[in-house]
Amino acid sequence: MKIALPAFFTFSLIFTTQAFSQNVESTINLYGTSFPREKIHIHFDKETYLPGETIWFKAYVFEEDLPSVRSTNFYAALYDEDGKMLQEKISPIFNSTTDGYFTIPDSLGSKQLICRAYTAWMLNFDTSFLFTKPIKLLNNNAGPGMGKPNKTVSLQFFPEGGDIIEGTRNTIAFKANYENGLPFEINGVIKKQETGEVMMPLRSVHDGMGRFDLEIAANEKFYAEWTDDKGSIQKIYLPKAKPVGVSLKLAQQKDKLVFNIVNRLPNDSLHVLMYMYQKVFYRTHLSVSPAEPYTGAVPIHTLPTGVMQLTIFDANWQPVAERVAFINNDNYTVNATIANKEISTQKRGKNIVEITIADTIPANMSLSITDAELNNEKQGSNLMTGLLLSGDVKGYIHEPAYYFTAATGSDLKAKLDLVMLTHGWRRYNWYDMLVNKMPDINYPPDNYLSVYGQVGKDVMVKLPKEEMVNLIIKTKDSTNNFYTLQPDSAGLLKQTGLIFYDTARLLFSFNKNKLWNGRMAFSSSNYTYRQPVELNNYRDHFIPDTAGYLKFNQNAILFNYYNSGKAKGESNEAKTLSTVVVKSGGWHNWKNDPMYLMDQKYTTGLFREGANSEAFDVLHDETAEAKQDIYNYLGYKSRILIIVFIKGGKKLVLKDPWVRSRSVVNPLIFIDEHIADPSELEALLISNIAYIKIVPTYFGTRDENGALTSALSIYTKKGDDLVDRRPKVTDMKLVKIPGYSPIKEFYSPDYSQNNTGLGTDARTTLLWLPYILTDAKNLKVPVTFYNNDLTKKIRIVLEGINEEGKMIHIEKIIE
Repeated sequence: MKIALPAFFTFSLIFTTQAFSQNVESTINLYGTSFPREKIHIHFDKETYLPGETIWFKAYVFEEDLPSVRSTNFYAALYDEDGKMLQEKISPIFNSTTDGYFTIPDSLGSKQLICRAYTAWMLNFDTSFLFTKPIKLLNNNAGPGMGKPNKTVSLQFFPEGGDIIEGTRNTIAFKANYENGLPFEINGVIKKQETGEVMMPLRSVHDGMGRFDLEIAANEKFYAEWTDDKGSIQKIYLPKAKPVGVSLKLAQQKDKLVFNIVNRLPNDSLHVLMYMYQKVFYRTHLSVSPAEPYTGAVPIHTLPTGVMQLTIFDANWQPVAERVAFINNDNYTVNATIANKEISTQKRGKNIVEITIADTIPANMSLSITDAELNNEKQGSNLMTGLLLSGDVKGYIHEPAYYFTAATGSDLKAKLDLVMLTHGWRRYNWYDMLVNKMPDINYPPDNYLSVYGQVGKDVMVKLPKEEMVNLIIKTKDSTNNFYTLQPDSAGLLKQTGLIFYDTARLLFSFNKNKLWNGRMAFSSSNYTYRQPVELNNYRDHFIPDTAGYLKFNQNAILFNYYNSGKAKGESNEAKTLSTVVVKSGGWHNWKNDPMYLMDQKYTTGLFREGANSEAFDVLHDETAEAKQDIYNYLGYKSRILIIVFIKGGKKLVLKDPWVRSRSVVNPLIFIDEHIADPSELEALLISNIAYIKIVPTYFGTRDENGALTSALSIYTKKGDDLVDRRPKVTDMKLVKIPGYSPIKEFYSPDYSQNNTGLGTDARTTLLWLPYILTDAKNLKVPVTFYNNDLTKKIRIVLEGINEEGKMIHIEKIIE
């Protein structure tokens, strides 16, 4: 007999359901807008290293499905085989990317290394999603190390939707693997407990994974019987079936996501939410009776590529079933190619390849060119797997790059769906979300480096409102950055957004009353975070290896060269090679360079830039005034000009070899790019000069014989540079502040002029370019590099993203 509910109770129930509906959906969307998750992919120059080598890397930081604009500081650390930190790096993030390097100690006795990386924002959430990557080390110094791992095989069951429900046909996925995560191809049967009857075979179809359908009546129990790797018969029971709950099945059919629901709950009312990247794209409220299953279809062709989650709630908005699926609409790539223009695998042979991007949207890429015999394994993970798959699913995925290969069709999709079924992903605590509880943010978004100071309380009570604090940050390259700060009501001083490398000296003083300087102090911290000196779970991140050793091509020519000891004392990075032409290309290696900024500020036309010119930033040179005049300054600084003493004075002339084949050795003199005579030069005070540029070959004019002349261009201070902000040590206090990890550039030899001598070139990385930038005006980029003395097979890996988050990944072999 049905009992009629009072009207007010019915209204209350409807109102509560609607309120919960709005609350859950709005909370998910709020998580997506206010608490988006960042994830990292790192492109390393190669997969395998030797002791003493440099590990070069480029990091890409995403926020859900787009390049991140949130974090500005990147933290990375390298750990040895015992989980102890070897090195850590902190670098600034520009345009969602950053680059850096680690140096492997020559005497290191590890066979594997671990790189761990994150942004501070990532620490607010599940830290199991922090980037970790095992790195293979070919090392004759290594001892027994980890030894052979325990090869115990385990079998796990994963009911689709979360639970096995009595009286329904359940889909149950399974996964068999070794203790270290490598898949085990299982062969067994499913038996009924009461009778021992064989119900169906249990065989993995891909990487130890498979699935089967089983209808379970009330109180029935089943178990799996299978043979492990040692030949022993094993038995494990399936999860117990529940009398109440919801059975959920999910399938992708062309451009639709089809879901089937069987309801075994007391109440018919169910709520369905589907969401990606913490944004709800589908919701519905259903009445599903136990006697009539429900099938629904949702269009997915407009969705981005990535991991989707479906959650079913009961009438009271309690989660009762959940499923993740991978949506692949093939809308995540940029059309890019690498064409061979000139190829030679001969000793020190010249190679030219051309990168072409068929998209006008600006792209940011990294390129590594290495010995393919030493790095003979195809990459098991890459940019796409890291940002679309592994970054959103917990647990070890065996060779995720397989799921992004050229192979297509239902077979590949079915195998990827097995990964989804066997890697349960539970991002949300629904009980917190139902009450609109937000995550605790203990690590707020950063703004590069910061400095903080404090003014004493006794000074604050008498400090005039207009009194300011002068702050000067003097970096290693003699750049001075000036700031004016005003203390807040509590006397706190802070300056964020700082970018400098290595260390800097911070000088500070009150603008007017210098006597108060002693009542003010600044911290020596730059307010970044430190990596743990040891990893507790380091073994969980090692490269899985059932044989107990890491396989590699022991016949690789380069490995045998180093293994023979011939390379001892030689540089495998060609540091002794004198001809260096290829640099890293990272924009922060030049656009933030003080000399570049001065050149852009002061020079124009024919005086701007110039490959063979020589320039001096006098404005920020603390030694300038000690040289008294421009002649002494240039005589001390320049490699192009020398001082010649003549009767009644002195003049500047070109040194050899610039003098040769020239009829005029005296450079033309320009002051602020206007022609001047030597008397005007002598009248200039060094304190009024900001910038000096010497152009040995000046195309603006020729001498009487038609030969090109040279030019000495002097620039006097202008604008803000006229204000003398140089600190007086007697007036200011000082503290030393650490900056970002120092920059190191990759050097590649140019053998176009001389390809003999200089010892054996045994570089295992032939070229590393962390920044290759394209846009609508620059769609093709030629890249030139030279082979070493030993490599016969070359691997090229190009990775990158564009501003819309589309991805580039190309692997290519040259032989």
